[in-house]
Amino acid sequence: MSEIRRILPAERELLLQVHEVFEAVRAAETPELAPVPAERYAGALEHPPPNSELQCRAAVEDGKVLGQLWIYLPHKENTHYVEAELAVRPDHRRRGAGTALLEHLLRFARDEHRSELVVTVRTAVDGGPSRPDTGARFLEKRGFTSALTEIHRNLELGDLDQTTESRLWDESITAAADYELVSWIGRCPEQYVEGLGRIDSQIFAEIPLGDLDLRPRTVDADFVRTREDRAEAQGHTLVRTIAVHRATGEVAANTVIYVHAGEEHAGQAITIVDPAHRGHRLGLLAKIANLRQLREHHPGVTTIWTGNADTNANMVAINDRLGFRPVDALVSYKRKLDA
Repeated sequence: MSEIRRILPAERELLLQVHEVFEAVRAAETPELAPVPAERYAGALEHPPPNSELQCRAAVEDGKVLGQLWIYLPHKENTHYVEAELAVRPDHRRRGAGTALLEHLLRFARDEHRSELVVTVRTAVDGGPSRPDTGARFLEKRGFTSALTEIHRNLELGDLDQTTESRLWDESITAAADYELVSWIGRCPEQYVEGLGRIDSQIFAEIPLGDLDLRPRTVDADFVRTREDRAEAQGHTLVRTIAVHRATGEVAANTVIYVHAGEEHAGQAITIVDPAHRGHRLGLLAKIANLRQLREHHPGVTTIWTGNADTNANMVAINDRLGFRPVDALVSYKRKLDA
């Protein structure tokens, strides 16, 4: 009989097994996705996103991790919400570990007085590789419903057509004549911290969230610096480009790529344009400028991964024009909990 217990960052041997479980699932079900090095797991637990907590709960039997929950718990805004990823070793399925972990998660969410529980699963998309539907069916049978579908895409930098990139740049630069693109590696220059926080505070108000109840959060200077401290502590490098309105000095657009030390795969995170400054192709220009900066300073990166809600037509169109191609979908399954 397995027990479900919390695994702490110092428990390196158990965290290595957590890594093994995720890698076994990736190899069996989603081999096209980038591998995650073992050291990232302890770092993520030790350095969670600002104003939140990450926890790992595992089903352990005779010292062996059979399955686990990776839990995200906001502590400032969105304290009604909890999100988790559930994984069970492929060779230990249909023996009750997944059900026990999910029941544990439901109790945990209620104990934390959370009213919205989200569990994410991978599904196939048109033109992408096959994906099993067992995770989705498992959740649907237990009262979860699909709330948001995020299409994950990748870009092989070696396949990026330079002629197309130059044409897109030339076609767009005139529309952005009233803006200056500013790029940097690492920490945000002090003069842009407030503006960066202001535009990032708009994220949950502006990006499509489907049926998820995620409310806007305040991103202030402390949040920006804590986020940078977290990235540095985990060995990540932030590659960022913003667009600044020349007349007012406002930060009008922001895009960032996370480069992971020693890895060929990087993650394209948020790209956002202030609604007051849309219509100037700032999203496209900022992303092109940031890709150029990435190639110059991190030539070892070969692949960029990104994800966008399937209803985010504008950003999907930009990614398509740059050559990103769909791989699969990350679907957020939601269940409302009684108070």
